Amino acid sequence: MKVELRQLIQKATQCFLSGEYDEAERLLLEIIDQTPLYANIYNMLGFIYSQKNLPQKAIEQFRRALSLNPNYTEAQLNLAITLADIGAYDLAIMEYGKALERERGFTSPLSSVVRSKLANAHADLGKVYHELGLYEQAVEEFKKSLDLCPHFADVHNRLAISYREKGDYKEANTSFLRALEINPHYVEAYTNLGLLYFKGGDLEKAILVWEKALSLDPENNMAKIYLRLAREMKEGPA
Repeated sequence: MKVELRQLIQKATQCFLSGEYDEAERLLLEIIDQTPLYANIYNMLGFIYSQKNLPQKAIEQFRRALSLNPNYTEAQLNLAITLADIGAYDLAIMEYGKALERERGFTSPLSSVVRSKLANAHADLGKVYHELGLYEQAVEEFKKSLDLCPHFADVHNRLAISYREKGDYKEANTSFLRALEINPHYVEAYTNLGLLYFKGGDLEKAILVWEKALSLDPENNMAKIYLRLAREMKEGPA
């Protein structure tokens, strides 16, 4: 590799990592003009376009990266996430499946970056299943995500919501509490836990949890509404 090209790649990568996406894009396109053979260049460019809300251009770049390196897991996961963002769920699930199946076949430990990407991919797929009302499948995907990254409080919260929607209140309670153990200031988890207690008929616990949510975020409208409703139900008719 020529010294000038190496320096150009280093500069582009530095700009990309520091979030200077306009300059990184300019440099990456310049690199492609010189040599269109580096898969990671297309992956970075695709990520930039996804951040600029240009999903079709992002998808094109991720596919170019994969044409050069079909085993490029990060590019495949980025592609899947972008497809899911535009509602192309069938294609997204297919790309997730390819990446996950390939990673399962590796015997070496996953890098932290790939592990995090895979965990997020499972979580995103779980969210898709949840939105489709397929709560059992959503639960399985969230659990796979947490197997990879067990300290994702937001995924514990999502898992709990799926458990709640499929009627498994005991597991939902456990998952909400785990989310709050990881992040004691997680207002959304408190709000959702209160709703779980409310649905289970335990107004006392629901009120306490929503009061806690409002102590952390006094302007949380959902907690305000739920708390007012629970207090009215507890007090009964005037």
